[in-house]
Amino acid sequence: MSRYLTLRLFAIHALGALAVVACLILAAWQWDRAHVQTASTSTEVKTFAELSPLRDYLPVSSVAMPTSVTGTWQPDERILMPERVSNGPEMVNPDPASEVILEWAIPIGYWVVDIMELDDGSSLGVVRGFTTAVEDIPTANGVETITGVMQPSEDFPGLKLVNGIKPLTTAMIVANARTIAHDGYLVATSKSAELELVTPIFTEPISQGLNWRNVMYTFNWILFAVIVCFMWIRVARDEVQLAQIAKNHADLSHDN
Repeated sequence: MSRYLTLRLFAIHALGALAVVACLILAAWQWDRAHVQTASTSTEVKTFAELSPLRDYLPVSSVAMPTSVTGTWQPDERILMPERVSNGPEMVNPDPASEVILEWAIPIGYWVVDIMELDDGSSLGVVRGFTTAVEDIPTANGVETITGVMQPSEDFPGLKLVNGIKPLTTAMIVANARTIAHDGYLVATSKSAELELVTPIFTEPISQGLNWRNVMYTFNWILFAVIVCFMWIRVARDEVQLAQIAKNHADLSHDN
């Protein structure tokens, strides 16, 4: 047994174990991402820390969940999303495989998205409301507490907007934020002056089943872990055999 505990083999074991653990962690992450359904129907207001851990993706169970955040507005980081209506569900394409063009009888305008820097230094995109006249909307300044519901990035698998509307994505928020930004965005339920409240796209927990692409990624990472295990065992055995051959050669040389 001591043959497998040499200093060189210890390095091989450490590297092999690290690689296997990394593969399994990535498999667990993809499996969690694959689940785009939840049985939760709770309307309990949760803290933002429960819904969106820093540097993490937005958990599916957090979508459409009410929360409140307090932070400082970043006045120079505003994002304007044009060609939108205040009722988010009306913008969703019922057939993502095709292009759908709708003619709305209701006003078409902008979603006003401001970036809020939270107490921990992270940033959050907040849809403060809807307007048809963005030039009349004052800059968001100072410290404020906002209530709202969390929404996933609009490049969410299976989600497509009608009329070629540009999606509001996490990547867009990250590009505009000055600090590390959270995944998804918050739709405010507390009214801001001169802005009409937006009805979020997801008004209740998502129930679309499994994302099979992420399921396949999960099994890919498990397969990688198995391959790493075989390579780990093979390399360790080869190292032991080489050490034994070297030892036998040294013994023969000593006897001669």
